[in-house]
Amino acid sequence: MRYLLVIQFPETFFASHGDLVAFEDQLIASMPRTCDVDGHDIGSGTINFFVYTNAPLAALKHFRKYLGTNKVEGNLRVSYREVDGEAFTNLWPFRDPRPFAIIYPEGIDPFSPASKRSIPKRSPPGVSKFETPAASEWPSR
Repeated sequence: MRYLLVIQFPETFFASHGDLVAFEDQLIASMPRTCDVDGHDIGSGTINFFVYTNAPLAALKHFRKYLGTNKVEGNLRVSYREVDGEAFTNLWPFRDPRPFAIIYPEGIDPFSPASKRSIPKRSPPGVSKFETPAASEWPSR
């Protein structure tokens, strides 16, 4: 597989470990056979699910079709990178320019309302809303 897709939730999203495991089972069932769900990790205030794929946009489409509800989509970030790469490209929310990381520095909450305000409502002309390079640094506070 060429890409690592990371589906990220706030650590408080799942009420119990059983809910987390049930969600992971749904995720595995919803992904096409061309994707490999490689488990999850918990830490730095987030829960990350890892999916190896050759088509990250198609994987996101399957995820949103089978699991995408307003409750899920409002508490979610999705990004991908090449398996051996370092730079992430954001897929969800659309037009999200915020940096993406598997582990965030202390004091950074990518799910806070203040953080979400930096997502523009429209893309500049000629720029895809579907893939947004994740910024390399968090803006100064």
